[in-house]
Amino acid sequence: MSISTYVKAIDEVLKIKDEVRELVIRATRDIVRESGLAITYVHTGRLDEAEELLRKLKLKIDELDSKLSLHPELKYSNLYLTALSEYVEALQFLNIVKFRCLKSPEEVGVHYIPYLQGILDLIGEIKRYILNLIRLNNISEAWVYFNIANEIYEGVRGLDYPDALIPGIRHKVDVARKLLEDLREFLIDMESRIKLIEFLRSS
Repeated sequence: MSISTYVKAIDEVLKIKDEVRELVIRATRDIVRESGLAITYVHTGRLDEAEELLRKLKLKIDELDSKLSLHPELKYSNLYLTALSEYVEALQFLNIVKFRCLKSPEEVGVHYIPYLQGILDLIGEIKRYILNLIRLNNISEAWVYFNIANEIYEGVRGLDYPDALIPGIRHKVDVARKLLEDLREFLIDMESRIKLIEFLRSS
C-alpha cells in the first residue's frame, strides 16, 4: 500500500469529522440563542414559556450528544462546552426563580465544565434580577437572591485546580467575587436609604 492510500483513508475520516463540526457550529448557535431567550422569559415572568423552551432544547442537546459519541474531540471542544454552559445558566436561572434551588449536575445532564461555568455566569443574571427587585422596592427579596448567588460563589471558589482541568473557572470566580462585593455594598446602601425614607415618613 502507498502513502496515498493511507492519506485517502484519513481524508474520508476527516470529511465525516468536518460535516459533524459544521453540525456542531450550527447547533451551538441555536443553543446559545434559545438559552438567551429562555433567560429573557424568566426576567419577564414568563416562566412556563421558559420551561417549555428549555425542555425542547434539552431534547436537541441529547440528540446532538448521541451524534457526537463517536467524535469526542468535538463533544468536548470549547465551542460545544461553552454553548452548554449557556444552557446551564438559563436552566438554573429558571430553577432559582421558580424553586429557589439549583439542579445537580446529574439532573442537568451535562459535563462538569459547562456546569461550573454556567452556574458562575448565573451570578450575573441574578444581579440583573436583583436590580429589578430593587426597582420594585423589594429589598428583602433582593437579599434572598444575593444569598443564593453568594452561596454559588462560596461553593465553587474552593476548587483549586489548574485551568487545564477546569478551564475558565478561576477567572469566572474572580469576576463573581468582584460582582458580589459591589452588589453587597449596593444593597446595604439601598437598604439604608429605604430605612431612612421610611423613618422620615413616619416622623
